[in-house]
Amino acid sequence: MGRDLTLSRKLSYFNGRFRRLCRRLPDCPERRSQALEPLIRCCGAAERPPGPDRGRRGWSRGAWALTAALTALCSLLLGLSHCPLLRFCGRALLIQVLPYWDWTLYHNMDCLIGNPYYSQAGAESMQPVDCVRACQAYQVVERLQNADAVDVLQNYLRQNRPLVIVDGMTGWAARSDFSVESLTQLYSEHLVLQSSTVCSYWASENSPEHSPASFLQHVHRQTLTQWTLQWKNCNKAAAKVIRTFYQRPYFLPPMVELAESNWLLMASRAEGSGMEGGFVKVDDHDGDLLLWIAQVQGVFEVQLLPRDACADTCAHHALQLSPGETVSVPLQMWEVQYRPITSTAIGLAATGNWLQDPS
Repeated sequence: MGRDLTLSRKLSYFNGRFRRLCRRLPDCPERRSQALEPLIRCCGAAERPPGPDRGRRGWSRGAWALTAALTALCSLLLGLSHCPLLRFCGRALLIQVLPYWDWTLYHNMDCLIGNPYYSQAGAESMQPVDCVRACQAYQVVERLQNADAVDVLQNYLRQNRPLVIVDGMTGWAARSDFSVESLTQLYSEHLVLQSSTVCSYWASENSPEHSPASFLQHVHRQTLTQWTLQWKNCNKAAAKVIRTFYQRPYFLPPMVELAESNWLLMASRAEGSGMEGGFVKVDDHDGDLLLWIAQVQGVFEVQLLPRDACADTCAHHALQLSPGETVSVPLQMWEVQYRPITSTAIGLAATGNWLQDPS
């Protein structure tokens, strides 16, 4: 269409086109071209050279609408991973849009719309009154069965109170499938676990390999009698393999978002050895607010130590986890360490965040 045509000429042209089209279609409404008038006005303003007070208005209405439409189209094209040609077209269009609108600011954002209910870990500093409410008012770690998620949220998570769930592992395959022998075989034969590196690896015996499979092979050959081994499956594929052996803990409310990674804690104590020392801390929480440890085999002694802000107000807790039990620990107030009581003990752990109320 000619750039020098007036608005009335353009509308007349489209009216003629619509009338010819309506002759071929049944029930065609009249005056359909009126819906195009705002679009023609914008496009016409964008096509004509900007005047002293008209160019800015043309960009804000026409070009912004066109840019938004092109960006949406590019996003759709980029999402079609099964069609490389369309993905290439989407990238090319985004590059053309970049001189007019810097969309990279939004592309690099984690969230386009802020969640008012989300609170980052550590955003709320612990105050002495929080320590008094959580420690002096509740001086023991309670043990629950058939726990209600709402009760766990209101009376434990929001109060920074640790809790032991007696039936926290009901129906988990890990209860029957995890042992030193089975985990040795799993990490030696599973292709994903073989090729994945682990994080936060800690072993009582120094090893340059930092590999659970290598360490477990030493244990399997009975070259070690007293040892401790823990590692974090931070690789997504490896963590997914371990998640097939457990489900989301039933007592956690829906507001708790679990981390993708998970932990395995393993330890053995020689018969007749003393119980002095030997505690291992579970660190590297990535700023999460919650840690749960599920006892798969044997018995762990778990100590909950008050963090610095509450060290003068709160006493530490010592508890024993038997097979099938799970401890839930709010990490803003407590640090966690453990050691084996039985000859062999295995634990499964993970972290998570829960959403805080705006009040």
